[in-house]
Amino acid sequence: MFRRSKASQVFMVALGIILAAIVLLPVLYIFIGAFTFNASGVVSRPTLGNFTAAASSMPLVRQVGNSIIVTVCQTVGQIVTAILAAYAIVFCNFKRPQLWMMIFLLSLMIPGETTILSNYLNVTNWGLIDTIPAIFLPYLVQGFTVFLFRQAFRSFPSELRDACAIDGAGHFRFMFHILLPITKSTIIAATINSAVSAWNGYFWPLLVTNSPETRTIQVGITQLSGAESSHMGVVLAGSAIAIIPTLILTLTFNKSLRGMTVAGGLK
Repeated sequence: MFRRSKASQVFMVALGIILAAIVLLPVLYIFIGAFTFNASGVVSRPTLGNFTAAASSMPLVRQVGNSIIVTVCQTVGQIVTAILAAYAIVFCNFKRPQLWMMIFLLSLMIPGETTILSNYLNVTNWGLIDTIPAIFLPYLVQGFTVFLFRQAFRSFPSELRDACAIDGAGHFRFMFHILLPITKSTIIAATINSAVSAWNGYFWPLLVTNSPETRTIQVGITQLSGAESSHMGVVLAGSAIAIIPTLILTLTFNKSLRGMTVAGGLK
């Protein structure tokens, strides 16, 4: 069995600490600046004054609520459509299942910028410009999420599926009582991936919204940086508000994410 020397272990630990510090440095700067920077950009006693100033300068609370609505609706839509599509491809004996999967994979190869115009025209014709549904409706289906579930469902033992069918389990009973509980780690990983992507969306929400009350927090932070460019502490406070939900989500499900990465590497 391969064993690393003590010097090699110390080197790997030191390298890990250095890389972690490099990754965490921008996040630490945001939170330290948000709590301690005054109007002159000098570090002072920690207060919540910058957060209060950010909330009074822009409707950040309203925009955080908009981001939560968009994130929940877009994530639920992507997970539900991906599970149904992947289940149909793997378990419903479709002819040419590879062709159906290829159609979803083709969506990954098309640059997002090329579909913006058609999506914008559709949203405009539906009369949804400057509304919350306009932000998440074009993104209720994602090819990558379908691919994740298809890979997870393909690893399900066919013998167990046949045994369930002999016992009288239909598609819905098999899916909700057996298949989905077993693929829980895939559901969590896909949910986090979709939620972080929806929360961090910027260009599309900026394009289809006009009023500050209907915009998301990512767009609001950009406007805040323009309105409060002379007060870096207020801008950093707004940035801290924007990243807190994604930090909580990632740290809460960190174990499931690492398990999904290892499983994906083994496949």
